[in-house]
Amino acid sequence: MPQQTHQLLVTYVEGQTLASWSLNGVPQNDGDLFDAQPGDKVAFQFEGPGDIAECVLISGQMNSRCHGSSPFTEGNRVNLKAHSTLNVGQLMGLWGFTISFSARNGDGSTSFYYLPDPEMNVGSILPMDD
Repeated sequence: MPQQTHQLLVTYVEGQTLASWSLNGVPQNDGDLFDAQPGDKVAFQFEGPGDIAECVLISGQMNSRCHGSSPFTEGNRVNLKAHSTLNVGQLMGLWGFTISFSARNGDGSTSFYYLPDPEMNVGSILPMDD
């Protein structure tokens, strides 16, 4: 199966702390799941007012059958401002991640935003823990 680059767009609106997301142009909801394969890439883009000042992604296992701390070769705490495209590693399982970021407003102040819970299945779907 050829490697794929998944386009994950994070959209934020001034005055709303929670951001929304779409995957390959399709709007997603909080907790939605997408499938990836080892060797795929996930490219993160941001759309909203102001420039991104800081941005961090934190990932973790969604069940005990996963091994390791992240599905990404870059680790489980990644500066997305410096590394906007992440590589999906060889670890299979169900992973969740969150993104916290700040954007500069036109008046020089900063607003903070949060994308709570996209989930990514790498490889075959593993059953959820009881």
